[in-house]
Amino acid sequence: MSAQAHVFVLAGGRGTRFWPLSRRRRPKQFLDLTGEGALLALTLQRLGDLVPPSGQWILTGADLAPGCSELAPLVPEVQILGEPVGRNTAPAVALAACLLLAEHGDLPFAVLPSDHLIRPGKVFRSRLEAAFERAAAADELLTFGIRPDRPETGYGYIETGAECGGGYREVVAFREKPDRRTAEAYLASGRHLWNSGMFVWRAGTVVAGLRRHAPEVLEPIERLVRDGARPGTPGFAVAFEEAYESCPSISIDFALMEKADNVRVLPADFEWNDVGHWLAMRELWPRDDAGNAIRGDVAAVESSDNVVHAGDRLVALLGVRELVVVDTADVTFVASAERAQDVKLVLDVLASRGYEDKL
Repeated sequence: MSAQAHVFVLAGGRGTRFWPLSRRRRPKQFLDLTGEGALLALTLQRLGDLVPPSGQWILTGADLAPGCSELAPLVPEVQILGEPVGRNTAPAVALAACLLLAEHGDLPFAVLPSDHLIRPGKVFRSRLEAAFERAAAADELLTFGIRPDRPETGYGYIETGAECGGGYREVVAFREKPDRRTAEAYLASGRHLWNSGMFVWRAGTVVAGLRRHAPEVLEPIERLVRDGARPGTPGFAVAFEEAYESCPSISIDFALMEKADNVRVLPADFEWNDVGHWLAMRELWPRDDAGNAIRGDVAAVESSDNVVHAGDRLVALLGVRELVVVDTADVTFVASAERAQDVKLVLDVLASRGYEDKL
């Protein structure tokens, strides 16, 4: 490409579904769940030479910024932005577009989650590069969709329409997380893809779309940048906080993608795993002959289809199946597999009982 593209990595999530391994100051994106490195570090490494550190940005919570800096030492400190308050993804995307437009012009950029696994990296980079080139030439909002291989009820879906060149398809609609019967219908239709939460577009295209569909999100951020506030300059932190407090808490899907008519989706041909909760480890960790996904020193006797994380000590199972068992230095968590996504219920109880040091 003639001009450098940029990538903004969203790293503000707390990853509570991986408690007790994840904590408030050690969210999912900071964890090494595969033995290859922390998820945030892998996300940046996956960019390779396509987007050098000078074009990499991280948007995170203010309290998580130091941890992001440790995991991303090559990213310029001024490009690790700690949000003063959580406002979901739309204000973060607005900030990315406005800063980029003001400092570098109407360049293409990508917005990527910090905590997904994508393989192989070479294929992903190739598709990302092609998306940058398309976005540079057209006023389109591009996203990657994942071909479903099961009737998943935990993901949003994208209903696709006609082909529009380069393997892309028009987007008919974004669909919310479905019930089981609806998910089965989506899978059978062949027209529906999982929503990956990865986007590519030009800065000006995003600003124009937000001005039309979500001005209440854009205006405080646009005013912040127009008034000359820049990361690393005196007064930025105060102005940043004031702007964010004026923004509604809304996702970019609701604010823009579901309303725009220039959205295009590419069915991805790379492997994708959003590593959403403990059961995802069934695909990532070694499994024994009984189907137990195991990490650490585990003795599973007459036990099957469990997910077990052993910290610094032996974990032994006898005669149990379909459990999640996570042992850390200060907490042991046990849940049925079918309740693996409901960890927040435990955290709410612990918070009410004053166990702040365990959260």
